[in-house]
Amino acid sequence: MLEVKNLGKVMNETILIDDFSLTLKPKEIVSIVGSSGSGKTTFLRILNKLEPADKGEIYLGGKIYLSSNENKGNEKPNPDEIGMVFQDFQLFPHLTVKENCTLSPILNKKMSREEANEKAEKLLEELDIIEKENVYPSALSGGQKQRVAIARALMLNPKILCLDEPTSALDHETADRFGELLTTIAEEGIGILMITHDLRFAEQFSQRTVSSKKFLNE
Repeated sequence: MLEVKNLGKVMNETILIDDFSLTLKPKEIVSIVGSSGSGKTTFLRILNKLEPADKGEIYLGGKIYLSSNENKGNEKPNPDEIGMVFQDFQLFPHLTVKENCTLSPILNKKMSREEANEKAEKLLEELDIIEKENVYPSALSGGQKQRVAIARALMLNPKILCLDEPTSALDHETADRFGELLTTIAEEGIGILMITHDLRFAEQFSQRTVSSKKFLNE
């Protein structure tokens, strides 16, 4: 599904990623583990087209998704096929839980308001957060915000779900419940790529772990 080939990124004259390659299959959970500052978040930002790559290519479903050569590839997949859950969740504080989920699909004319509301309610129900659909993010716990952020990322049916340090604010028991949730999401055919420094969580809930040292071929 996802194939990263020979990716490279230099930032402030420092090489963060050099000739890095990775594959991710449907239903697979892969964790990239490593210390802070090792380029993990930058890698996810490149995948989500929030940062440019200096070299290399990313394929999604066999089609060029991102290339350092802007002229390469005429047929590209939908950019919404990769979803992102940020470490700080980035929920809009002035919108309710359901409004956070429906804003982008409605604004981008991917869905009618009725369709977006229906899908949001279904996802919030599946993620066991439906009772909070009309409250604002300030009234949510960290774990609840995380579920809302996942629901928002799933609104446009991504093939890949990226998560940045998903257990950083969770205790072991809550993290394990979250890991079980990710397993359920993956079973629906979504490939999950997460970056973490929580080796225990990564080993328990991932099919594979990749060291961020691989960014520099170490």
